Amino acid sequence: GRAEAGVYSAPGRSEVSGNHTDHQQGMVLAAAVNTDAVAVVGYHGENKIRVVSEGYEMIEVDVGGLEKKDSEADTSAAIIRGTAFGLREKGYRVGGFNAYITSDVLIGAGLSSSAAFEVLLGTVISGLFNGMGIAPLEIAKAGQYAENVFFGKPCGLMDQTACAAGGLVFIDFEHPEAPAVRK
Repeated sequence: GRAEAGVYSAPGRSEVSGNHTDHQQGMVLAAAVNTDAVAVVGYHGENKIRVVSEGYEMIEVDVGGLEKKDSEADTSAAIIRGTAFGLREKGYRVGGFNAYITSDVLIGAGLSSSAAFEVLLGTVISGLFNGMGIAPLEIAKAGQYAENVFFGKPCGLMDQTACAAGGLVFIDFEHPEAPAVRK
């Protein structure tokens, strides 16, 4: 349409040291990389999140029905639904929008393309509905929740935290529910 559009991005990441130590309450040194997922986003008054990723069909998720759907396991729809659900459950506002996403974060190359996608969605929700007031760690946790519960892949929190924090980041997972994150 002719509505204003916003542009959001989230980087891929690479661990420098500590691969998979987030699963054992260890420490990680990770870095955002110079590849990212970018979304051009338009707000609309409908209660639908519509996402078109370059090269893929449109996915539509009803914001009024964000509960987990077993039929969506292992799909991008599960990630969208789960990220929105996770943020809404934490008390953040979630609404409908249209997004076109392109990404040069290589899929399956260890650069966290799924985490970049999750963080990108959380950042869009933060920007459109919460005045960019959702902390990066909360966005990361919503992405991990989406991947663990809705998508069905057990993963730690390192990928999402590194993508959400950006730059070179040290993460101590001694307390996994509240990891210490320092740039």
